[in-house]
Amino acid sequence: MADYLSFMYDQDTGYIGLNYLHKPSRSFEFSEEQLNTSLEYVYFPAVTHYSRRDRNEVQKLPDNKIKISLYIEDNPQIAHERLIELINLGIPVITVVDMYHMSYHSAYHNAHGAHAVVVTGYNLEEGYVEIFDKYGLSKSDFDGRMSIEEFICSRNSDNDQGSYKKPIRNMWMEVSKNECFTPDYASCKNIIVESLSRMKGEKDILGFKCGLPALESFIKDLVYKRDTMPDDDLFYLLRYYNTAFKIVSRSRTRFMVFLKEISAMVDDIEEICDCFNNSSAKWEIASNLALRLALTKNKNVMSNICRQLELIKETESRAVEKLLKLSFKREA
Repeated sequence: MADYLSFMYDQDTGYIGLNYLHKPSRSFEFSEEQLNTSLEYVYFPAVTHYSRRDRNEVQKLPDNKIKISLYIEDNPQIAHERLIELINLGIPVITVVDMYHMSYHSAYHNAHGAHAVVVTGYNLEEGYVEIFDKYGLSKSDFDGRMSIEEFICSRNSDNDQGSYKKPIRNMWMEVSKNECFTPDYASCKNIIVESLSRMKGEKDILGFKCGLPALESFIKDLVYKRDTMPDDDLFYLLRYYNTAFKIVSRSRTRFMVFLKEISAMVDDIEEICDCFNNSSAKWEIASNLALRLALTKNKNVMSNICRQLELIKETESRAVEKLLKLSFKREA
């Protein structure tokens, strides 16, 4: 399930991302093109209003992909009834919540943010749902019960981002696949091939520059903005990078895990994994520095951020060079 290794940059706005730009958005209504840029094994239809779905289209399954259908539904009762229906069929439900309303998390009544959890069961008489949320990268470690009332509130939240709102709209995901689907050697190999193409800057994604050339342009522009951008605009931008850098950091960790998972197919991945572990740590450092700058308004911190980004470029360049020389074992 690894996403392709990448880095995107838009010089006009300063936004960065992976296989799509991480930018402020007021909606979760993404197109098919936007959704299908990052996962080798997955096909996403466009985000669909559940009450307006085409049932014939819903039933279509690609042979060689896992299908993940994302639904939004503005009627919380309909959304909850569908969740109950799926659980009664023995199907756990991946649903989006606002962490502001999740009492087990540090963001509870502290900060808004969309987050996916798995609902594994419910009890209408006692008024609870069973939640599984073990995503360590967001400091989630919960496997327990939550009141249905609070849960419905978390799914129906306006998700206030300060300068704008991004309503959750009871969003959830339904996962399906044909019985014949299985991850294969060719697809695993293609994740590496496609990742290299993106990191070498050989192709644009959604019209934006990618990979190491994009990272180099980003660093140069950030140095220029440090010296020329009005302070308030710069501090606002660095708050954005605090979150965006964390997202890039997590992608490097996920790619490292993917490489370890396919270690039986390839030779000598340990050093490459070390590169991505190192890169992930440096992206996290850059994220923390960005927040420090935004809070303290000490522009001297910018030099440290740019230094970390230069080190990241060197580390990821080295990883790409080693991926190019990666030796695949013959398919069993």
